[in-house]
Amino acid sequence: MLRVPAVLRQPPFRRVWLASLASNCGSWLQVVAAGWIVLQLTDSPAAVGALALVARGPAFVLSTLGGQLADRFDRRAVGIATFALQGVAAAAMAVLSWSGALTTPIIFVLTFALGVGFALGLPAMLALIPALVPVPQLPQAVALNAAGINVARLAGPAVGGVLFDMAGPTWCFGVNALSFLALIVALMSVRPRVHERSAAKVPMRHALAVAWGDPAIRRLLVGMTVFATCASPIQELAPVVADRLDAGPRGLGFLLGAMGGGALVGTGVLAGLHRRGLGRAVTLPVATAASAVGMAALALSDWFWASFVAMGFCGVFWIWMFIDTNTAIQLRAPASMVGRVLGLYQLSVVAPIAIGAGGAGLLAEAWGVRAGLLVGVAGLAAYGLWSLWRVERLIDAGRLEA
Repeated sequence: MLRVPAVLRQPPFRRVWLASLASNCGSWLQVVAAGWIVLQLTDSPAAVGALALVARGPAFVLSTLGGQLADRFDRRAVGIATFALQGVAAAAMAVLSWSGALTTPIIFVLTFALGVGFALGLPAMLALIPALVPVPQLPQAVALNAAGINVARLAGPAVGGVLFDMAGPTWCFGVNALSFLALIVALMSVRPRVHERSAAKVPMRHALAVAWGDPAIRRLLVGMTVFATCASPIQELAPVVADRLDAGPRGLGFLLGAMGGGALVGTGVLAGLHRRGLGRAVTLPVATAASAVGMAALALSDWFWASFVAMGFCGVFWIWMFIDTNTAIQLRAPASMVGRVLGLYQLSVVAPIAIGAGGAGLLAEAWGVRAGLLVGVAGLAAYGLWSLWRVERLIDAGRLEA
């Protein structure tokens, strides 16, 4: 019999998790529709990479502010406000698409607004998780939260590709707008167990000093920065890969869905390895090096189904990086500044994705998408092998004192 994870028996976490699942699915509908429209309007891989830069770019300046908001204010209120901003932007895109007034510049402007809401709200949502579950269930909650993101990665792109093909982009944007509303309602219905505000008067530079001074947090942030920069073209240039394979929007959805399916498999495998005693200090460098293998296979493939398998393989180790880095940071960072350290974590994810996707898009424009992918392969392989040679054991140690 299928067992319900214990953490889902916590009603506040369950409500937020289910609503987040719906919202993440909606976001992938948006990604598929916007990326495909921009590629068709511009016929430019660089424009697709630039769209990722616009979506992730706000994290350059807002991630640390988002972390401060998460520590200083009610995290539910921060989430509600930022999801409302994203919902309005998605609804505007739906209306403009329906009226025939949607252009590439408008897509970029509204995508930027979505990125602002995401950058300001993510640290609060990540830091809210410990307040929704008992402390012993936190690792399971973080892992399940990441698994939910990848259920969305599996279902959202596939549904988005089919919905785009059958009904057009307006429906993709509209469903995304409604999904933000579902998350707002869920957040309004929960009452967190606790809310940590003791770091309200602590300057951000102190959190930065703590994060950089601790070898474990420093390795986690640097490792995620390298991974996000080098591996981002797997996801962000998927419209260009699908176009090269003549797969169309439906094929794009299946390629991204394969990555989500691989992530689901990877979540189960990772949990089993941890139960057997393998620490995050080892699984993280393994994930980095293995991602180089999958990305190389994707770059060299000229056959859709081989690319499908390569995307699935990449998804396995993609989720290892995100689950283990996120969990390790939440278990290692001082309790009074978890939100701020998670803001630094967001910066190490989103900003490098923007840089990596933008750079890979320019390379793809000049020399083809294969070249854009292979540059990332080299970076992943080099850092993965180095970090396996220099394993940082403190990653598996306990929480730091402030």
